[in-house]
Amino acid sequence: MIELEKIIDALEFVNSCTFGYAYYNNDTNLIYYVGDSINELEEYDEDFIDSCYVLPSKYQIDEYSMMEKFIETIKEINIHDELLNSIRGNKAFRRFKDTCIDYNIIDEWYKYRDEQYKELAKSWCDENNIKYKESEEYK
Repeated sequence: MIELEKIIDALEFVNSCTFGYAYYNNDTNLIYYVGDSINELEEYDEDFIDSCYVLPSKYQIDEYSMMEKFIETIKEINIHDELLNSIRGNKAFRRFKDTCIDYNIIDEWYKYRDEQYKELAKSWCDENNIKYKESEEYK
């Protein structure tokens, strides 16, 4: 059984990287980080590799979509529209964060994003029949 926070941390780490993947090994109950393919796991034996599950990649996590969904929760039309404009074009993540700071809703964004990561981690565990436990802090 793995702590859900470890899966969440791995998802956040993978999302912050330019490339790379995280694998969970059910036998060791550990997460392994590698560059751009499972080929880097070749140093391990076949049984080890067979007991690894690849966590969602940066592209499967899709934090941009999380931002879009968060914006839809904003009822104040000014803020909603400003946030929509902020995610268009280059440096969307930076502008979005700055806009959240400007309107003093950055804590709400982080809470929303954390909940999305938590749900993604739970879904991934359920899809792969991996048992997990949540600490009181993450409930």
